[in-house]
Amino acid sequence: MEWFKHWFNSKEYLNVYQHRDKEDARELLQLVLNNIDTENVRTVLDMAAGYGRHAEILSKKGFDVTAVDLSEMLLNIARNNAEEENLNIEFIRSDIRKFNPDKKFDLIINLFTSIGYFDEDEENFKVLNKAYNLLAENGYFILDYMNKNFVRNTLVPLSVDETDNGTIIQNRYIKGERIIKEIIIEREGKQNKYYESVRMFSYDELISIMQKIGFRVLKTFGDFLGNPFELETSPRIIIISHK
Repeated sequence: MEWFKHWFNSKEYLNVYQHRDKEDARELLQLVLNNIDTENVRTVLDMAAGYGRHAEILSKKGFDVTAVDLSEMLLNIARNNAEEENLNIEFIRSDIRKFNPDKKFDLIINLFTSIGYFDEDEENFKVLNKAYNLLAENGYFILDYMNKNFVRNTLVPLSVDETDNGTIIQNRYIKGERIIKEIIIEREGKQNKYYESVRMFSYDELISIMQKIGFRVLKTFGDFLGNPFELETSPRIIIISHK
């Protein structure tokens, strides 16, 4: 079930993930730019760009940015924001697995757990293969993913958040190797239900498959502030790799 097509195209998505803001994006991108040779980076591809918070920051820093996402709703928000800021970002609606531009990129970013949506690992790894194929020689690929062990250790089965105009109820559980989230949004006497299901890859699995594809792993971090990766306590797996 391709749940992401419905969920990421819902306006409720940004209400649930409003804590993932531009400050959050600035922290992660500063870590990335501090750990690559930016002198050799001109073109950037933001895979699964969402509403463009990372693309916007990179464009302001002078990079030539292409932002790809499947959600027309999120891309429209991104386009409007870019127009207001007078930024020249190329926004493209596409399934990243089928995205075939006529150019390569010096830097490709895949941030905020944007693989693992598909039932079959072969499909999930197509995203990583696509990144490798679209990367220029000596280009950089950045993967930011949830830490499986941290998710297991800190899982909150139920949360209820009151907003200005409704209630967001989130039920979370682990089934096999997937983290499942059922989201119920109650507003004005009506209920809308959404669903997430993401494959949890371990640190070793991600490193192994990336190396198998051909990436050279340069550095890894455990959070946006650049702390070392710790298997049980790091919230993120951030991998900086090279082609």
